[in-house]
Amino acid sequence: MSPNYPLVFDMFHIQRCILALFLLGQATAAAFQVTKTSSCSGRNNRTKIHSSQNENLLANSFDEVVNSRYACTRFHRNDETTSDPDHPSASKSNDDIVKDALKCLDLSRRSPSGFNAQPYKLLMVHSASSKEKLAKFCLGRNADRIRDSDCTAVFLADKQCLKEYKRFGTFLDANAAAGGKRKVVGKWAKRKIQVLILLFSSGWPLPRFLSNPISFGVRTGVSTVSALTKRRVLVPSLGSAETWASKNTMLVAMTYMLACSSRGIATCPMEGYNVGGIRKMLKIPKRYAIPLIVSSGVPYKRDDEEGVDDVGMDHGPSASGSLTTRYNMDEIVFEDQ
Repeated sequence: MSPNYPLVFDMFHIQRCILALFLLGQATAAAFQVTKTSSCSGRNNRTKIHSSQNENLLANSFDEVVNSRYACTRFHRNDETTSDPDHPSASKSNDDIVKDALKCLDLSRRSPSGFNAQPYKLLMVHSASSKEKLAKFCLGRNADRIRDSDCTAVFLADKQCLKEYKRFGTFLDANAAAGGKRKVVGKWAKRKIQVLILLFSSGWPLPRFLSNPISFGVRTGVSTVSALTKRRVLVPSLGSAETWASKNTMLVAMTYMLACSSRGIATCPMEGYNVGGIRKMLKIPKRYAIPLIVSSGVPYKRDDEEGVDDVGMDHGPSASGSLTTRYNMDEIVFEDQ
């Protein structure tokens, strides 16, 4: 029978085992961390590459839209009719083109404006009767473009946008709520914004016999302060109410034309028209200026010689696909030294 030996614990060996297990655990954790870091780094690199590719695609797409836009001098009549020069008539519009143009007009509302005041209204003319009314007060071949195109956007610049100051205050509250803020815009904050809009827009919501002298007096006073202090007191350079409203409205018009180009809709911006006649015929209040109208539709397929408009200007791509030229960049764009 074999003898029974007492179980003896060697503390030295136990410590060595514990140390070995600890080092093994540390090595495993380090290896896992390296693997995780490498995986994350790989994912980050792939994300950066993918993001960069998306940015390049967006930039290329935008470049194509900008380069494809041109002033279409002649539109295809949707009803395939030919207008009699002695008795011109407006064509029937393509409903699908009108719907797409309205989407572009809706998208154009995302254009920036001073203090988000949005001092404009947008009027889409597309019925044959309304196109005929509008065409009567357009000069030269502009009238034909109104009649032949599917629709025309009339851009109205609001010279007295704060006539609806209560509506604007409600809009500010709704905008704050949509942005996740807990409180609505305070009373004094609203007043400050409204005063700044009045200052920059020069559009006082008063009768014209009062608003015009007040606007002129404020602009003259601000200019005088700037001149007397030799610009040591910085004050803004103010323009007329129509100038301020038109600047904001033109941003919308450009966005609209680019949106149309992205959808294959040709556009033609025009300024050859009688404002008073259009205002009366379309019942547009006098508080609105009309800085621009833009006809939209399907371009008429033409030969090179047909691309020249009624004043001898050439527009759009030629039969070979070349675009109209611009001044050289070094004649237009300058950098600070």
